[in-house]
Amino acid sequence: MEHRPPIRIAVSGCLLGEEVRYDGGHRRSETVAGALGEAFELVSECPEVGIGLGVPRPKIRLEREPRGTRLLGSRGEDLTPLMDDYSRQAAARFDEARVGGIVLKSRSPSCGMGDVKLHESGAVISEDGTGIFASRLAAALPEAPRISETELDNPARRDHWLTRVFALAEIRELAAGSPDARTLYEFHARWKMVLMAHSEGTARRLGRFLAAARDVRDALPRYRNEFLAGLAEPASAGTHHNVLLHLAGHLGKPLDPAARTRLGDEIAAFRARETPLAVPVRSLAAWAARLGVRSLGNQAYLAERPRSLAYREGIYRD
Repeated sequence: MEHRPPIRIAVSGCLLGEEVRYDGGHRRSETVAGALGEAFELVSECPEVGIGLGVPRPKIRLEREPRGTRLLGSRGEDLTPLMDDYSRQAAARFDEARVGGIVLKSRSPSCGMGDVKLHESGAVISEDGTGIFASRLAAALPEAPRISETELDNPARRDHWLTRVFALAEIRELAAGSPDARTLYEFHARWKMVLMAHSEGTARRLGRFLAAARDVRDALPRYRNEFLAGLAEPASAGTHHNVLLHLAGHLGKPLDPAARTRLGDEIAAFRARETPLAVPVRSLAAWAARLGVRSLGNQAYLAERPRSLAYREGIYRD
């Protein structure tokens, strides 16, 4: 595995066991504090404490009004301007710290994403609101992938988020190194199969774009934007299946018939949602190394990732 500086991940402080919730408690997540903490550098954040609310404190809520969704205190005071200002400051800090991903507390009126109770005239009208802090971060830091602690329990969503985190870290490193045309093309070759699983059209379009590009300084910003946008599209078991078959084809004739059959069975079992993606991926990586298949040697799709993350270790659900 390649050794790089740890990726920084901004995390709602309550998920790390910090007693910052409205009731004075926490919601420590072992997945976040334990598994992610082993692989990444975690940056704690609590926007409600950040805007000056105490611990413990009265509950706050999202309220739908003619002027838009507002964040209100227990006495109806409008906390939105305070949260707007704080969100801008937090986004600037995260950007300066090169935060590569964000994990936010679900169902929180400040941090929740699409699962927050939304009120109107004091009554709950839906439970699909997005917290003010979360929405402002999304607008200010569109590149940084966001996820809640509950979504981390979904194997496909967790893997998608982690893929985007790894990709953002590498393309930032690439841009910082003032790449030449060859370096950018090699980056694309490394990530092409990952991109194919998420957006085949983007992968092919960027390949043509690089082939025609004359100036890397002009090409890199567009490449970066389209690359990250393509990875933002979810992959499926079907698209992963197609990539696995493509990679298996690179092993060629040196792979003996019995091994080829076993590998095919593993790929089929993944497609049937009977085994995790990690099983055929590890087999492909092992055979590529054993047979010295250079075209697969540096593939991001086959890269080893920290085991604590359980990357691709869960069976995808429909």
